[in-house]
Amino acid sequence: MSDNGPWFIFMTIVSLTAGTAFIMWLGERITENGIGNGISLIIFAGIVARLPPSGERLFEAVKAGTVTGDLGGALALLAFMILVIGCVVYIERGMRRIPVQYAKRMQGRRMFAGQATYFPMKVNASGVIPPIFAGAVLSFPQTLAGWKYLSFMAGVEAAIRGSSWVYNGLFVLLIIFFAYFYTSLTFRPDDVADNIKKQGGYIPGIRPGKQTAEYIERTLNRLTFGGGVYLATICVIPSVIAGLMNVPFYFGGTGLLIVVGVALDTVQQIEQHLISRNYEGFAGPRGPRIRGRLKVMA
Repeated sequence: MSDNGPWFIFMTIVSLTAGTAFIMWLGERITENGIGNGISLIIFAGIVARLPPSGERLFEAVKAGTVTGDLGGALALLAFMILVIGCVVYIERGMRRIPVQYAKRMQGRRMFAGQATYFPMKVNASGVIPPIFAGAVLSFPQTLAGWKYLSFMAGVEAAIRGSSWVYNGLFVLLIIFFAYFYTSLTFRPDDVADNIKKQGGYIPGIRPGKQTAEYIERTLNRLTFGGGVYLATICVIPSVIAGLMNVPFYFGGTGLLIVVGVALDTVQQIEQHLISRNYEGFAGPRGPRIRGRLKVMA
């Protein structure tokens, strides 16, 4: 339809709403009857489906000679992409293990010995939220520049978009800021320290209570800074590659983080189901059986 009349706007709203509801329903069915998070798997499939066309465009660009370095540059780019994926997998699975020692305790007439364990803290505790928030903030000037009464925002939008260094610099700073902001909302060192103290545990060399909370907060701040720099690096890679090698596709950013995160989570859930099946095979009187979403009919 050529004009954007009321009927076009109404049909657009209905179509988007119905499509969103169908995707949510489909994701819930996958979550209940399959392995992994349904919505995440749908997003994962949409991102992975763009890989073959991207490879085809890269091949055509190499044949046409538009990629810097031709065949050697394409091979170097492929090796760099594999290295980046490996680094993302390594950091996403990385964690800081804080040792926790539990004292001896008396339960009934039995004495239980002290137990040594650890409290895990992920390097990237905020996930893909900081890049999404940073991208949304940087998109505000472009949105406001189209408004009639905010025409002065066009200059701000042109200054941000006109220089890739300015845009990338602001993008990096906002990612690090939102990494600290989101982590502070979801992780409370005081609550963690209180729970450890209530359970009779302590960190070796650290007094329970306030000092434990300060130690956890100090460790969390260091990890958050490292995680923020890591997220910023992954999200700036696409513009750097496009500027240096003139590649015809987008690699990196939130898409890469989502693909790796969903793949790792799905593999972990599959391993948990396999371990559950093996244990039930030894303990169950009727052979192996998985309780939950995967059921084997007797």
